[in-house]
Amino acid sequence: MKFIQRFFLLSLFFLPLEVSASGSLVEGSLIRDAEIEDVLRSYIEPIFKVAGLEPDSLTLYVINSREVNAFAMGGGRIGVHTALLLRANSALQVIGVFAHETAHLAGNHIARGVDDYEKTLLKGLIGVLGGIAIGAVNPEAGAAVMMGAQDMAMRGFLKFRRDQEGAADQGAARYLDKLKWSSRGMFEFMKILHKDTFYARQDLDPYLITHPFTDERLDFFQSHLSLSPYAEGSLPQNFESNFKRIQVKIAAFTEPPGKTLARYKPSDNSLLARYGRSIAYLQNSQNEEALKEVDSLLHDYPEDAFFWDLKGQILFEAGKIREASSAYEKSVQFRPDIPLLRINWAHALTESEDKALLEKAYHELMRAKAEEQDNPFTYRLLAIYYGKTGKTGLAALSLAEMSYHVGEFDKAEEQAERSLKLLKEDKQNTIRAKEIIEEVKRLKEDGWRKEGAQLHLSPAWERSTRSGG
Repeated sequence: MKFIQRFFLLSLFFLPLEVSASGSLVEGSLIRDAEIEDVLRSYIEPIFKVAGLEPDSLTLYVINSREVNAFAMGGGRIGVHTALLLRANSALQVIGVFAHETAHLAGNHIARGVDDYEKTLLKGLIGVLGGIAIGAVNPEAGAAVMMGAQDMAMRGFLKFRRDQEGAADQGAARYLDKLKWSSRGMFEFMKILHKDTFYARQDLDPYLITHPFTDERLDFFQSHLSLSPYAEGSLPQNFESNFKRIQVKIAAFTEPPGKTLARYKPSDNSLLARYGRSIAYLQNSQNEEALKEVDSLLHDYPEDAFFWDLKGQILFEAGKIREASSAYEKSVQFRPDIPLLRINWAHALTESEDKALLEKAYHELMRAKAEEQDNPFTYRLLAIYYGKTGKTGLAALSLAEMSYHVGEFDKAEEQAERSLKLLKEDKQNTIRAKEIIEEVKRLKEDGWRKEGAQLHLSPAWERSTRSGG
């Protein structure tokens, strides 16, 4: 029952909150950025370990949205909205949210929630059937029975959901204690939510909400802090400074450039100010000014992979492809463990007509693909490489992979069938093409939309913080 599973995945969100930020990215688009993901993974992976989850199973989604939200999905997937990252006042607050979502995963709440929702539907259906039987004699009484049965079933389900949320709070506090990190951040973030949603709570039926009221959650964390030996526990070095960096980066990429430049005056020579201005100038197509700012950062921090990555982006968008390739190469040199940096480098290399550089691009793409197999932009770049080197069958197969991973199943099927005609003697790749065709057919039979299905989130290729597009 795929539609039930998708409903529950979407329901495991924090309380939504609108914030006033007009971003240049499309609302709801997936942001792929090496630095943002690296920082957030450094927060989540230790929590996964103490929760008994495998850190390598983590898949992180950073979604551009004006709603303050985070969510957990099956298979080690955690998502966070940019508004939450911008609304938080510290790394500790964001870490508390991630601990809560990790507890959902460790408690298998997603799978259990799907089962419970199915039972809710069954209870509602039984009530409806009973109502129909009564309604044959007394229509008004029958309608009342149907409505009452559905209402009781949904209330039971929502109570189960609230119990899960309470259990996730308890799990979060337990994991943070194991790490000797304070759960004060979660308490502080609950206070922010409590303040922001005060008026919205006045008319809510407490039996028709998915989360306990923030008053209850505040009481729990306050009580826990009074007993925990780690109430004042500190985070690892650089956690807080790295968080401030990604906050500046997210704001500069999602807000109008003028707002960032007004916030960071030219007289401010701090790292954060220079970082914000460099991105704002890039967004404003003032490439020379952007380069000046990022070069000043690299003068002070010559081994910072993410400053080199930003320089590569500035040069790439200015049309200086060879110089961009050199900057991206530096970023990979300092952080060879991050596939997204390799993809950026390969993106610049694929713009070349030089065979040696194209082969280097292929080498980097295959390394990135081995570490991150479902990045659609990798397949897009591989399609470009294969097209330039005359391997049209492999180009079609790569386009099929790309379309499959963004949920464009008709296109995936079309390109896979095309590749079969061109790869007749390539047994291994024809097997993969047939697998894609069979998988697409199965998904269609299960009721997934043929175009744009949300099996995977589509990256914002046209305008993002770059890595992956």
